Amino acid sequence: MGISSVRKLPVAGRLRAVVAAFAAAAFFLGSFPSGALAQQKLAEQFRLVGRFVQPSPSAAIFAWPGSAIEIAFTGSRLDISLRDTGQNSMVVELDGKPSRLDLRQGKHDYRVVDGAPHGPHLLRLIRRTEPMFGPTVFMGAETDGSFARPHEKEKSLFVIGDSISAGYGVEGETTSCKFSADTENQYLTYAALVARAFEADVITAAVSGKGLVRNYDGGAKNTMPEIYLRGLPDRPGDLPFPRSDVIIVHLGTNDFGNGARPPGFEERYAAFLEELRKKAPDAMIYAAMGPLLFGEDLKAAAGAVKRAVEARAGAGDDKLSFIAFEDPEGREVRGCDWHPNAAGQEHMADILGARLEADLGWERRE
Repeated sequence: MGISSVRKLPVAGRLRAVVAAFAAAAFFLGSFPSGALAQQKLAEQFRLVGRFVQPSPSAAIFAWPGSAIEIAFTGSRLDISLRDTGQNSMVVELDGKPSRLDLRQGKHDYRVVDGAPHGPHLLRLIRRTEPMFGPTVFMGAETDGSFARPHEKEKSLFVIGDSISAGYGVEGETTSCKFSADTENQYLTYAALVARAFEADVITAAVSGKGLVRNYDGGAKNTMPEIYLRGLPDRPGDLPFPRSDVIIVHLGTNDFGNGARPPGFEERYAAFLEELRKKAPDAMIYAAMGPLLFGEDLKAAAGAVKRAVEARAGAGDDKLSFIAFEDPEGREVRGCDWHPNAAGQEHMADILGARLEADLGWERRE
């Protein structure tokens, strides 16, 4: 099949070039340097939002997109210590204002705040990029003032998805640009936008090319239901299920792309929804589809997801609903390889946000 039924999904060949970066994970799981920055008990002093593996109290390894470190401090300067493959970038959000930090290979201290008015500040470091670019290690922070434990948020979203939820190509200027770390940015995805609008945490388990029963390359190993709870996606070892008020399952695009019709999809999807319900009895679960498929592929995928939702509803699950992420008319909403650009993700956020208001009575921050 060509692109008559799917708008240039990421092909396996494009991904193989960067998958090798996972081999660098062994480098990060070795020894960690001693020193002032590395002696902090990170989980006690800062908020680690997302999936982090902690081989010691002073080292936190993360690879999922949107993994966030919240640092509350009083001062005018802040340095952070990170180790990276040199392929990842972070959003540095200081008191709500974002900027970009491109990481260098190896361990480095980065001055992320310099000359700010001396006083209380909240800094959030959010990983823009997805797991295939290798893990990052956070090893502490230093300020000219003092730290305070950031406040917990009352609401939490948990997203289980693929390239759309990871932010693939969201900063692309045209549909012809290809997959790269430079144009990927989870901070601009629909779930991240909604989380900020409603003052919620967002935890994102998303990898480009992954499906529910079948990945884009046709393989059936390491699909999202197999890896979504891992601390590091390429390594066995699940973490506890995260606190979740809302769960968004955004899978099926890679299962049905290019005319594929995976057998048993509906049953596996319903079983996955049942698994999530057992882990989060009170969460609202949204099963989402769109906007990357179209034509017969979209019809088949959306129909299968809807039937899985109906099966679970028939079994008594009344906190479950289908969401269609459809394109708006008259707007340019496509980035690299036809993935949603920033405007497309904003439209998706509008759809999800409206459902949260209507279904759960959530209120946007002013």
